[in-house]
Amino acid sequence: MKPHMLSGALGTGIVVGGYIYQVARLVRTHRAEGVSGMAYLLWAVASGLLLVHAIDMQSVVFTVLMISQIICCVLIAALATIYRRFGSRGGAAGSMRTSAPDRPEL
Repeated sequence: MKPHMLSGALGTGIVVGGYIYQVARLVRTHRAEGVSGMAYLLWAVASGLLLVHAIDMQSVVFTVLMISQIICCVLIAALATIYRRFGSRGGAAGSMRTSAPDRPEL
């Protein structure tokens, strides 16, 4: 494998790993604070445009990267929307923690 192909494959793995971490965090916590669904949708659109370029260049690594980015960005935006609309207000969905402190303020 040529060095530039290896660096592209490693870079793709790092990007996909970052997206998998974000998806796992959303699913685990059922909270979307700090996640901009619109930003991820914008990145998905940008990735779609770059996918057209990657296909035209016939770059397998770049094409795989763009396809994975589109899938992950749409998934993250959808999960963020779902958890914002249906998540609990007092903490993580299903959490036993209350929203008010246990001790009264002095």
